[in-house]
Amino acid sequence: MRTSIWNTLAGLILFSSASLASSADTGADLTPDSIDIQRCSACHYIDGKSAGPGFPNIAGQYEQYLMRALKLFKENKRESEAMQLIASLHKEQELVILGNYFAKQKPADTPAIANPDQSLAARGQQIYTADRVYGIACVDCHGADAKGYVRKSARTRASRAIPRLAGQHPGYLKAVLQKYTRGQQQAGMCTMRKAGKTLSPSDIDALVEFLASK
Repeated sequence: MRTSIWNTLAGLILFSSASLASSADTGADLTPDSIDIQRCSACHYIDGKSAGPGFPNIAGQYEQYLMRALKLFKENKRESEAMQLIASLHKEQELVILGNYFAKQKPADTPAIANPDQSLAARGQQIYTADRVYGIACVDCHGADAKGYVRKSARTRASRAIPRLAGQHPGYLKAVLQKYTRGQQQAGMCTMRKAGKTLSPSDIDALVEFLASK
């Protein structure tokens, strides 16, 4: 599976290198297609609803969050060999256009787990709403509906984006939470790294069941 994904990405990168170079200087004329959105669609599909359980759904994800993630990938501060490579091939303006494109796509309208284990999901909800670190619970940032938010500071005018978790594949949610338990996820997320270290494997399974059924 991993080899197949890398072969696909490598083929798309070689095929599109010329078109990317020719379109990179056109400024306002850039579109997702001219930037070669096929690189993204290999894993996330054109509509941002991912191709498999190991990839996040990015359709309707907040633009501010997508841009933050892409910046971290480009700077090799967030773990993903494939995304680090893809981000490194794009200029900042191109990443802005791609982030805006996927943010405008319609999110998945059905839960990833349609028939969850009710007892496991109920335990996951308890974990989600319980204080983890600094008196903060998962629900305080990601919301009761697990759709996150974007908030602009009146003082600094800077926007803070908390990602939506609803609609994500259970495999992806579990992999990310496991990275946090090991302190391996992206820079600048102290609260999540600390919270992750408080979770046991069974806690993660329960959280995933709850979140993937939202």
